[in-house]
Amino acid sequence: MAPKVEITLKVPALEQLLNLTASGIGSVAGPMLSRWRAQQLGKARQIAASADATVLRIQAEAQSKAREALMPSGVQITGELDIGTAIEQRIQFQEEKRQANIVSVVAKAASQHEGREVESSEPDHDWTARFFNEVQDVSSEEMQTLWARVLAGEVERKGSTSIRTLQVLKNLDQVTARLFRQMVSRCVYFPARCFPYVGDARLPSLGGNAASNALREHGFPFDELNRLNEHDLIISDYNSWYSYDAVRARESPVALPFEFQDGSWTLTPSTDRATNWDGKLSGVALSLSGRELAAVIDLEPAEEFGNALRAFFQRNGLTMTPSVPATIVDA
Repeated sequence: MAPKVEITLKVPALEQLLNLTASGIGSVAGPMLSRWRAQQLGKARQIAASADATVLRIQAEAQSKAREALMPSGVQITGELDIGTAIEQRIQFQEEKRQANIVSVVAKAASQHEGREVESSEPDHDWTARFFNEVQDVSSEEMQTLWARVLAGEVERKGSTSIRTLQVLKNLDQVTARLFRQMVSRCVYFPARCFPYVGDARLPSLGGNAASNALREHGFPFDELNRLNEHDLIISDYNSWYSYDAVRARESPVALPFEFQDGSWTLTPSTDRATNWDGKLSGVALSLSGRELAAVIDLEPAEEFGNALRAFFQRNGLTMTPSVPATIVDA
C-alpha cells in the first residue's frame, strides 16, 4: 500500500482574506449570489420601511387632528413631515456606515498580509457569517483594529479565534479593551502567546494574593479584575497557579522556556544561593477567550512590571535568562 502523501497548498494571504470576506458577506447564498441577496434584502427593507411609514402617517394624522381640536381658532400650524423619506434616508445612512465599517476592517487586515502566503482552506461559513454580522456595527478605530487582527489571524490560521470569543469581543467596550491590553502585556505565557490552546497564560501576583489587591500598584485592583472577569477574559479564581516544576527538565534545574513581552526566557538558579521556589506560579489566569484574543493584541511596553517580575524570581533564588523561543509542530 502506497504511503499517504499530504500536500499543503499555499495561496496569497490576500486571496484567502477575500475568500473569507466573500463568505461572510454572502454567507447564505454564497459569494456569487451575494449581490443579488443584498438587492433583495434592500427591497425588503424598503417595503418594511414603507409599511412603517404608513403606520406612522396614520398616527401623525390622528395626532394632528387631536391638536387641531385642542388649538384655539385662528392659530395656523405649518410644516410638512415626510416620514417615509426620513426612514429611507436613515436606512441608507446606516447601511452605508456598515459597509464603510466592513471595508475599514478588511483593509486593516489586508495591510498585515501584503506579500505573504498562507495555507489554502475552505472558510468556516458559520464563523465568517458571525464575524461580519458583528463587525459591521464597529465604528471605533481602536476596536476596528482589534477586529482586523482577529480577521487576519483567521486568514493565517483557520480556527484561531472561536465563535464564542467573537461573542466576547462583540461585548467588549473600549475601556475594558484597553485594560485587557495592559494585562496581556504583563502576562507570562507558557510556552508562548501564539499558542492559546496549550500551556498557561497568567498575570503573576508576585508572591501576593491578587484577590486581596496585591496587584493594585500595577494597575489591577480587585474591581478592575472583576471587570475583566465579567467580560469572560479571565477566570474567576484570581489566585490560581500553574506548576512550572511539572515542566522542569529532570536532568537539570532549568525550567523550560516561557514567554514575557514577546521574549523567551528560562529560570535558572542564582549563583549566590539555591532556589527555594516550589515551581508554582500564582496569579490571574486568562480564560480561553482571553488567550485567543491575547494572541492578536499588540503589546505595550511594561518595563516596570518586568522589573517587579525579575525581582520576584530573584527573591526565590532564580534568574530570568533569555532563551530560544518555543515552537510547536501541529500533529
